[in-house]
This record gives sequence, C-alpha cells and structure tokens, in this order.
Amino acid sequence: MQLLQLANFVLDNLLQSRIGFIVFFHCWQRDESLKFYQQFVNPIHRHLVYNQFVQMKGIQNWTDLELKYLDHSQPTLAIYVDFQCQQAKDLLKEASLEKLYNQHYHWILHGNQSELEFYDFFAPFNISIDADVSYMREDLIASNSTVRYSLHDVYSNGKIIGGQLNMTGSYETACDLKGCQRVKFLSSLLKRSRYGNREQLTDVVLRVATVVTQRPLTWSDDMLIQFLSQENDTHIDSLARFGFHLTLILRDLLHCKMKFIFSDSWSKSDVVGGSVGAVVDQSADLTATPSLATEGRLKYLSAIIETGFFRSVCIFRTPHNAGLRGDVFLQPFSPTVWYLFGGVLSLIGILLWVTFYMECKRMSRRWRLDYLPSILSTFLISFGAACIQSSALIPRSTGGRLIYFALFLISFIMYNYYTSVVVSSLLSSPVKSKIKTMQQLAESPLTVGLEPLPFTKSYLNYSRLPEIHLFIKRKIETQSKNPELWLPAEEGVLRVRDNPGYVYVFETSSGYAYVERYFTAQQICDLNEVLFRPEQLFYTHLHRNSTYKELFRLRLLRVLETGVYRKQRSYWVHMKLHCVAQNFVITVGMEYVAPLLLMLICAYILVILILAIELAWQRFFTSRRTYHE
Repeated sequence: MQLLQLANFVLDNLLQSRIGFIVFFHCWQRDESLKFYQQFVNPIHRHLVYNQFVQMKGIQNWTDLELKYLDHSQPTLAIYVDFQCQQAKDLLKEASLEKLYNQHYHWILHGNQSELEFYDFFAPFNISIDADVSYMREDLIASNSTVRYSLHDVYSNGKIIGGQLNMTGSYETACDLKGCQRVKFLSSLLKRSRYGNREQLTDVVLRVATVVTQRPLTWSDDMLIQFLSQENDTHIDSLARFGFHLTLILRDLLHCKMKFIFSDSWSKSDVVGGSVGAVVDQSADLTATPSLATEGRLKYLSAIIETGFFRSVCIFRTPHNAGLRGDVFLQPFSPTVWYLFGGVLSLIGILLWVTFYMECKRMSRRWRLDYLPSILSTFLISFGAACIQSSALIPRSTGGRLIYFALFLISFIMYNYYTSVVVSSLLSSPVKSKIKTMQQLAESPLTVGLEPLPFTKSYLNYSRLPEIHLFIKRKIETQSKNPELWLPAEEGVLRVRDNPGYVYVFETSSGYAYVERYFTAQQICDLNEVLFRPEQLFYTHLHRNSTYKELFRLRLLRVLETGVYRKQRSYWVHMKLHCVAQNFVITVGMEYVAPLLLMLICAYILVILILAIELAWQRFFTSRRTYHE
C-alpha cells in the first residue's frame, strides 16, 4: 500500500468536502502508521485536519460503535476504513445496525475489491438517501511514485421501504508524493448537488400518515383516497385534503409510490397516537396532513416547511337586547356644547319675552299683539326653533325680528351638523357586541356550541390558559348532559344565523364556507368574532432523524416558489370573511329607536302627571272659593 500517496488523497478529499475532523480505522504496522501520520501533517499541506487513529487488530466487539469511537459535536465527521482489514466488515455491519450511514458521517471505504464484490457485500446494509459514503479503489501506475484512485458515490433511497443500493462513479485522481490531480471524471456527479443526484425515488414506497375526520376509517383505503382526491365541497375536511393534494404533488416530483396510513386524529396526546404518533415511532415517513409544531413534538419531529394556517374562532350575532344605544343621539356634541346651546336658547327665550312685553306695553297700538305670551311660551318658541319648527307668534318690531333671525340661523347650523353626525353613526357598521376576549365570553350569559374536532377537544383538555379553564367551567361543564353541545359545522352556523346571541366555536378553514353559503352580506357584517385560541401555523413534519428531511424540504420549497402552494391554499382554505357594506342598505334597529320611544313615553307620563296636578289644584281652588261664597 502506498501510504504517502494515500495520505495526500485523503487530505484532498477532506479539502473538497470541507471537513476538518477524521478518524482512521486501520490495521497498519506501527512504522507504517508513523509514516502515514508524518505525511498527513506535512507542512506542504496548508490546511490543518484533526485526526485520530484506531488500530482494529485485537478488537472483537464493535458494540456501541458511535459512543466509543465516534462521539463528536461537529456537523460532519470523516471516517476512513481500511476495507482490507479483517475486522472492517464487522465494523461496517455494526455501523449499519446503528444507522450511522447518514449525512453526519463522511465515510471513505478503501479497498481493492471490484465494484460488483463491494455491491454484493454492502447491498443488505441499512444505508440512507442522505448517506455520505465513498468507495475508493487504487491502481498502481507504471511510475512507483504515482497512484491512481477511483471514487464511487454509494447510497440507497431507503432500504427498509424498498430502496436498492446505488453506486455511481465520480472521478479518478492521480496522487504522488506532492499532491493529487484529477485525471478523469467517471460521470457528471460533481456537476450537481448531492440531492440533485438523488431526486428520483422510483424504487421506494413512502409511508404517509394521513388524517381523515369526516369519513369513517372503516372505509377501504381506495374509498378514503378517492374522498381525499375529490375537488368539490372544499369545506369538508379541508385541512386534510389540502395536505393530501400537496403530498400528491410531492409524489409526482419524486416519482415514487406512497402507502397512506389513515387516522382519525392528529394525536391522542401531544406525540402519541394519530398521524403525529406514527411519524414519532417511525412507522410513517411523512405526514400528509399538516400539524402544529408544539414544543413537545419538536423533541421528536422536524417541521420542514409551512403548509397551512390554523385559526379557531367563536362567532355570534349581537343579541337584539344586548343594550340600548341612546348615547348615539348625544355623541355629536360634548356636554359643554350642549350646556352652551341650552344657555343660548334660554337667553333668546328671555329676549323674546322682553320683546313681546315692550311691544305690548311701550309701543303704539299697531305694534301690539292680541295678548302678552308668558315667559314659558317664549322658552317653548326658542326650543321649537332649535328643532326647526316655526312659531305662530312673530315680533312686529325690527329688533324682535332680528332676534328671530339669529335664533333660526344658529338653529339651522346646529341642526345640520347634528343630523349629519347622527345619520352617519346610524348608517355606519352595525352595532357590535362588547365581548372581545375569551374571558368576557366565559363570563357572559350566552349559550355556546362547539364543532366536534379532535384538536378542539385536545385543546380544551391540555390548555393552561386561565380564560380557557373559566370557559370550560362555565360553558362546557354546565352543558355536560346537553346533546347539542357538540354540533356539526353546518348545523352550528345555521343556529348562529337564526338565534342572535348563540355562540359557535369552529375552525375557519372549513366553517367559513358554511357562513358564506347561508349568511347574507349584511348578516356577515353583523357577525362578532372572538379568537378561540392563538393563531398558529401548520407544518409538514418528518422525524427528527429522517434521512429524507433535506430532500423533501427542497422539493416543497420548489412547490412554494412556483406558486402551486398558494394556488392550492387559496382553493382549499378559507381564512377570512369579506364584509362589503356598500352593497346593501343598513336599517336602523330597535337598539337605536328604543331610547327615543322610551323618552316619548316618559314625556307623556310626565305630561299626564302635570295635567293631573293642575286639575287637582284647580279643583281645590274652585271648591275653596265656593265655600267662602
């Protein structure tokens, strides 16, 4: 073996791979190891590589290979194995059992076997698609100082799901005592990235965990796949079908086959059961249905790309007796303005009485009125002018008429400003409820219904928010025997429409379709929304140690960049309702008119009381006068 040339080749390979740490498993003699080491740290090499040598002779047991020999904290550790050593095959078998053929280890397997012999030996091993394994052979050239090495890339698309071992020639390089130089390319391997060479998974069957909540799992797989493949009724299991269609696009990009594993929930607890649990225990390679990236799940899973959005809300229409809005008639002016306006009207009322008095008592007969109105009458005239009402009494003097002119002018200006503000307030957006948070909703007397979704029940069981606990105590536990607590989305939305004040909790991606179907444009604008739980993103998940992580991420990013994801999401997921208030006339409801009717009733009651008092007073004086006579 030409150790000096081999040292130069290994250094050149590490330089090309940008790796600075390597472990050598060898069976060389002491003097050979020393010669190799001296060449490896020769000053002619500009790059420092940390190295460790492990003599394989005498080692009979390779159990806990990674813990004993390969424990490291580097992104990638290079491992050189002399395939000609007797213990090498046992070492490589143990590495297969411990799943060490992955992207975290850069394997250089050095042997003189033919490619066919190496293939037969390595084919049963558990080697992954992200494996970084190179098999190198050496051929001595005529010149004893130059050795030619041929390098082959070794990987599999996944042994446990049907992948076959693949060996692709990379290049040949000639190494002498001073360095190495590539002399021949065996393929176009180096012109592409690693995953550019491994983008086709034609020989594997990926196991895909899929959630179906609106169809029974007793259906056959073909029937469930047919349901998920349909493109009508997008509001039925929209999240599951949206993720399923994205998965079909991924399948077409990878040219692979897929076996779907169906479940009726995302998980029973955070990481156990359902589609999430299938990926955690590695009985599935991928989740077709996107799920939440919780803290507990990220200990076992990796969220590779955002593929959805989660939003649960409580919707209800404002009850008709939610509160009278009489304040809208006082809002145009501040209290100070109202006081000043009342003072001006009172002053004008006094001036009118003085005017009428002067005309009757101090002026000539042609200026006089038939009678002198009381000061209460002049106040009534002033108030009537403010309400844009005329008066039967008109001063005949020039000064009196100027007072009338000033009165009607200021009333005209105030009235137009007041009416414009009131009308705009009454004809703006409909009255909304003051309930804006889950705590306020829990403390309200409103009746609540919920859509029977697995993640809603899970959230109620595991949420630590105090407002959710209060909501459960007051709205859920009090209806534990009510069979209508959990209602299908369609029935719940119809109940919200027909019963103002009824609250329904649902997921927007599917429930909004029913709202748009059964509600008019005006009713949509009347709706109140309270966020049931914090808005969160959905992600496609793989196992944390999945060998397909980078490949799937690149393919899904391609789907995202080309706009295919956005098109699918806009078709399957409804995230907001559109209120177009300009398309209809908003009518003024009783919440605004009732205060006026109440004021009118109170005024009539007050008038009747005053009239009764006047009649009683008049009767009292009449009877007393008769008695004295």
